[in-house]
Amino acid sequence: MSHFVIGYMILAFGWWSYHLWHQSDLLFDTEKQLLEMRFTRKNQGLNLTEMYQTAEYRKIERNWQKSRRMVIAEGLFFTLCLVFGLWVINRSANREVTLARQRRNFLLSITHELKSPIASLRLVLETIYKHHLSREQLEKLCSGGLKDAARLQSLVEDLLLAARLEDNWRPLPEPVDLPALTRDAVSRLQLRFPDAKIHLSFSENFPPVQADKSGLTAIVQNLLENAIKYSPEGAVIEVSAQRQNGKLQFRVADPGKGIPDSEKQAVFEKFYRLGNEETRRTTGTGLGLYIVSQVVKAHGGTISITDNRPQGTVFTVEI
Repeated sequence: MSHFVIGYMILAFGWWSYHLWHQSDLLFDTEKQLLEMRFTRKNQGLNLTEMYQTAEYRKIERNWQKSRRMVIAEGLFFTLCLVFGLWVINRSANREVTLARQRRNFLLSITHELKSPIASLRLVLETIYKHHLSREQLEKLCSGGLKDAARLQSLVEDLLLAARLEDNWRPLPEPVDLPALTRDAVSRLQLRFPDAKIHLSFSENFPPVQADKSGLTAIVQNLLENAIKYSPEGAVIEVSAQRQNGKLQFRVADPGKGIPDSEKQAVFEKFYRLGNEETRRTTGTGLGLYIVSQVVKAHGGTISITDNRPQGTVFTVEI
């Protein structure tokens, strides 16, 4: 339908331009003929040289040239408007397609993220309910159940925070012990990723950070989880923080595959994930880095992505 409308507009514009151009020529010819009749003398014919030198003929010619220029100018303006409109429509359509794809990916990932721990928790409870287990077996099952419960809690917290961020969430700054907060985040993540190796580098007597505690927790938690998921098993993730020019610089460096330059800004979009939802192996909802960027923005800070050496990614938060 849109192509039909565009085609009709182009044909209508072409006819309109031809009609105006033709009418302008007809009007010029008519006025010229009337003027020629006035300058035609009996037994002498038409004196064109005398007619072309008159102010009246020059005025007729100027009006004719002016009308032609007007048709050309309006044609160019209409063409530019049409091209711009097509560009806007195409950009909006592509954006809607991208958003639809991202929403679909989000539904696929959130379904998987919720289904797996729920099924695992159900299996744990059914096993405990139906069988008489030893203390060792109970501890093993409960440990797995706690991991799944922690994953569900983290997922729900991300969903709630993402919803709050869309409602103009505002941070409530308070003194926060960043090293202690980071160690707590590492402990929670190691329940789910027991093989993760995270090296923390904080100076002694690191001063408290003025920030929203829940927001800062989300930043640390999501950056660490992102680094673990996209790093090879057993790789060491470097976490450090320092004060520079009165601001906090929090840095997470992983030795993973890295992020292409073309996607370094896109990863902060809501629901965006690298690769295709059906083929990627890492779990996630595409909300983590979106939450990080929005929380950092709410604190008036910045977040940047650089390449690690020899490979990997470095996220640097400054607030």
